[in-house]
Amino acid sequence: MTGAASRIAWLRWVFLVLTFAVTMVGYADRQVLGLLKPVLDQRFGWTGADYGAMTTAFQVAIATALLGAGWFMDRAGLRWGFAAGLGGWSVASILHAAARTVPQFIAARAALGVFEAVGTPAGMKAVATFFRPRERTLVIGIGNMAPNIAAMLTPLAVSALYVRIGWQGTIVALGAAGLVCLGCWLALPLARMTDVSAEPSPGRPRAAPAASVLRDRAAWAIAGAKLLTDQAWWFMLFWLPDFFARRYHLDMRAIGLPVATVYAMAALGSLAGGGLPALLAWRGMPAASARWAAMAVFAACVLPVVLAPGMGGLWPSVLVVGLALAGHQGFATNIFGIAASVFPASRVGSAVGFGAFAGNCGGALSLYAAGRLLPGHGLQPSFYAAAAGYPLAWLLLRSTRALR
Repeated sequence: MTGAASRIAWLRWVFLVLTFAVTMVGYADRQVLGLLKPVLDQRFGWTGADYGAMTTAFQVAIATALLGAGWFMDRAGLRWGFAAGLGGWSVASILHAAARTVPQFIAARAALGVFEAVGTPAGMKAVATFFRPRERTLVIGIGNMAPNIAAMLTPLAVSALYVRIGWQGTIVALGAAGLVCLGCWLALPLARMTDVSAEPSPGRPRAAPAASVLRDRAAWAIAGAKLLTDQAWWFMLFWLPDFFARRYHLDMRAIGLPVATVYAMAALGSLAGGGLPALLAWRGMPAASARWAAMAVFAACVLPVVLAPGMGGLWPSVLVVGLALAGHQGFATNIFGIAASVFPASRVGSAVGFGAFAGNCGGALSLYAAGRLLPGHGLQPSFYAAAAGYPLAWLLLRSTRALR
């Protein structure tokens, strides 16, 4: 490898580390309000409906913005488009510290959602631009670990920061981390990284209009599965700290470790999402059958989560919820695996984007329902909905002829 080629390769992996860090910061910005909710409930007198409205505003904003985020990235270009998104969501995150009323928090959450929508198309555009086809699976796999690691580390970081600098300081610190990442991004010499996006991929068919996905039953089935299952992930992300705090009387010092444990188990589920189908295929099962069997196992892992609200001990509840989120991650990995297998390269991005939009819509509905049902029914209905989504999604996908 020549010196120039070696420098380019090195820059690509520096870029990957930076985007990994940016993804973690983005998830921390999403998660921090839920982790601080017990404190903010006491300070501002929030009701369940108030918090539900805030989280729903984020989900609706990001889902709506996803419809135009890819178009924006194509027009603005990778450097300045991603910079605008990262800078925007970092400032929106910091503005939470200045909010005092429910409408102000709703506005801050909505702004965060709009700007964070840029992250997904920016990441995929960057991978397609700077990494060759044989490298992309590895790069995407590494990138997909970031949300799980962020969800695991953020509770620990928030607990430690809150004790030292309070809730406002904690929010500002996490938002400022995004601005540090922005400075690193603008300093990265993208012009020296070779654009490989024009290299032909073997067997790539002629590009089809993105709107053609809307006429495809397979795309609708994948979107339906995301609608049914992502609602559980978003419900847990925003309501789990509050659930543990209320049910087991935890303060900010004690809440970090249980939540981190749940997401550590979720990260293992991500690895199992690819490992279990491969293991079953290695033992002689046809590849398609191995995937369906693995997804059935992952769906079954979520079912015991209905028992979590009634458990008398904290750690049995943590393990049940952690098993459920591990099942979610394994199931979600295989949904996208199905999409990659069924759709040609020219359409898989549109199909996955449509599925992500549907998943965020499901998240918005689940968060709104949790807030409205909390006063009379607690969170038990949300746990029932989380458990029911996965077998229904499995049946939907399995019954769609184009996916068999």
